Amino acid sequence: MKCKKCRKQIPDGSKFCNHCGAPTKQTALYRRPDGLYEKIVNINGKRVAFRAKKEADVFRKISEYEEKQEKGLTFAEVADLWYNEHWETLSPNSQHTYQFPFDEIKEYFKEYYIKELTHKDINGYMLQLPKTYAKKTCSNRLIIISMICKFAVVNDLIKDNPCSYITVPKGHGSTKRRAPTSDEMKTIRACSDIVFQGFPIGVLAVFLLYTGCRKGEALALTHKDVDRKNKKISVSKSIYYESNEPHIKPPKTEAGNREIFLPDLVAVLLPKGKASEYVFSPFPERPMKKDFFGRAWKHWQKESGLDLTAHQLRHGYATLLHEADVDVKDAQDLLGHADASTTQNIYTEVSKTRKTAVTNKLNNYFQ
Repeated sequence: MKCKKCRKQIPDGSKFCNHCGAPTKQTALYRRPDGLYEKIVNINGKRVAFRAKKEADVFRKISEYEEKQEKGLTFAEVADLWYNEHWETLSPNSQHTYQFPFDEIKEYFKEYYIKELTHKDINGYMLQLPKTYAKKTCSNRLIIISMICKFAVVNDLIKDNPCSYITVPKGHGSTKRRAPTSDEMKTIRACSDIVFQGFPIGVLAVFLLYTGCRKGEALALTHKDVDRKNKKISVSKSIYYESNEPHIKPPKTEAGNREIFLPDLVAVLLPKGKASEYVFSPFPERPMKKDFFGRAWKHWQKESGLDLTAHQLRHGYATLLHEADVDVKDAQDLLGHADASTTQNIYTEVSKTRKTAVTNKLNNYFQ
């Protein structure tokens, strides 16, 4: 209905115009036996009852409801719906990775309505992320926002995903995990005898560097997976943690199932055991616990003098493949990358690093 004074649209049954305040001629609302006033309104084909102690409050509630229906759900409300429906479908590792950024994103966009969210809003969020964040840290946040918006599209809450064409801005996410230098690789080999509470953590470091296994893949290996005769390692599972307890899972992608080369320098260091026992565990009959690995790795860092993560050693393996002139396709298979672009990006970075080193070497020589 329209206000007779200002001619603007107002909710059906309103006693006063919510624009100019002019009264409208209305019959009295139904008053229930409990004393509350009630009005039932048909909104978008749905009968909705509004009740209050005062008639004016009934009309106020109707107006607020219609306004909210027009604006739709907030981003935070949609995020909660997505979380409730999809969170359990993510792997435990993904849940661990995404939980903090999900909470951060939900808080940042809590005042936004999903219908009003624009490319500019999302790009603004990406721009305000600290430039010290690694590229993966930034892209993970964009992935979460995109998943929530895609959920909104599928459920007819919005027409298009506003994350389309948004990327990590230049200058952000420039921090990369560097690969070990050639001197650091020599140190890793030289420190293969480092032991933590009887566990050969130095051998594990050498293994990660010269096989390219992910930490979880290495910790899930049993002696049955190691074929010393044919110099092969079969990778078909990985370790993930719930709190401190280890669990076995299959690889995230089919590319994770692979056979990799077992170098002689690694084979001579590997401990021997029964087929069902774990290669890298202080108690071979069960996988290593999370806190034990953390303490063992810190001990290795202290004894070797290298401030490197287990994943950086995997980058070191990629460097060795590049230096050995292994082509990108073969490197992709050995590393277990589902996407060749991931391998190519690593190779590109290695090439840049080598060119810089050569340039500096020549410059110093010419002095």
